[in-house]
Amino acid sequence: MVSGTPASVVRSWFEAVQRPEVATAIEAVQLEIAEAIREVGPICLASGNCCKFEAHGHRLYASGLEVARCVAICDREGRGITIDDVEEAVERGNCPWQDGRLCTARAGRPIGCRVYFCDPRAREIVPQLAERAHQRIKSIHDEHGIEYVYGEWRTMLRDVLGAEPGRVASG
Repeated sequence: MVSGTPASVVRSWFEAVQRPEVATAIEAVQLEIAEAIREVGPICLASGNCCKFEAHGHRLYASGLEVARCVAICDREGRGITIDDVEEAVERGNCPWQDGRLCTARAGRPIGCRVYFCDPRAREIVPQLAERAHQRIKSIHDEHGIEYVYGEWRTMLRDVLGAEPGRVASG
């Protein structure tokens, strides 16, 4: 593992995202963000720039719950990835779920993906929404006694995938 998140912590994230009360809490945050985004009305031109981290000078960060949730959902949908896929994405400077200009992890994507828009009309609201959502995700960790780790997306993916070889997503 790259940043050293213990396998026991990673397993706890996978177990937590299967618990209905945790899944419902995460979905509530996502719904709140989606409603706030709809009010602003930014457009998405499906440029794929949101997934091209190095080319567009930004980073995606996520909590352990968000990463485990995305991995579990994508596994169930037949879109699972490996550490090799993550390493290749790091070399390309993008997200391992980027396919051309599209995201193939739509259902599981973390809050940072959900609030990122290239549309200039969203520039002011995006940081506010991201911070509010991040605090809500952190509180889910706290309320449910789930260890909180927050880090760069691909580093967290390496940790999760490295700690759970042969993981089986249930749902």
